[in-house]
Amino acid sequence: MNYRTGIIAAMESEFRDLADSLEHDSSEKIAGREILYGTLEGENVALILCGCGKVNATHAATLMACQARISRLLVTGVSGGLAEGLKVGDVVIGDSFVQHDMDARPLFPLHEIPFEGFSVIGSDPELRHLLAGAARSMLDSSRPPGLGQAEVLEGLVISGDQFLSSQEARNRVLTNLPKACAVDMESAAIAQVCRAAGIPLGVMRVISDSADGSAHIDFAKFVEESASKACAETVRHALRALAR
Repeated sequence: MNYRTGIIAAMESEFRDLADSLEHDSSEKIAGREILYGTLEGENVALILCGCGKVNATHAATLMACQARISRLLVTGVSGGLAEGLKVGDVVIGDSFVQHDMDARPLFPLHEIPFEGFSVIGSDPELRHLLAGAARSMLDSSRPPGLGQAEVLEGLVISGDQFLSSQEARNRVLTNLPKACAVDMESAAIAQVCRAAGIPLGVMRVISDSADGSAHIDFAKFVEESASKACAETVRHALRALAR
């Protein structure tokens, strides 16, 4: 029976807080990944640390769908900001996802997944609404350091196996996807797995940089001390709502 909420994070610093809070029942290691099972905020959950990149993300999402038998999936972590006016610390809730490095032209249109007939994958509306509310509750109740002026918005999250670290790379991506709000290396791949498996997906990302190499913060310190706490607390608020 499917009844668990799955939770995926790419980096250990994003994963640790939730794993440490888990009322742990069991774990299993399969295909090189460990899945943790237990309860968190009264909700049955399965947690997995996927690692960075689309292959790792697909691997982890497939394990969650087939082995952990989840009924929904939440993805949490940091991303680069792309939308005009977006600032470090803002929270983006993904409403749709595209692989910005998918390019099988001239056989298929830019970004279209070959033989699938689509490029854009939407998130689950209920989970999107849930995460947006949870992120606002997090900011209202326990705003971590570094998120003093943070806001919550919804938008297109794009993914690719490239860390965008220059204005040139950022502009190149935005030329083809001008509505992109945030960029990461996992969400769109996870979305493709969830679409195939019929699993509702919700994604929240804390903006850690502007995807152009101009960040004036210590990335590792921000992720460890600010973003990871915001991610974990948002997930907790969402799980409390689900458990009610």
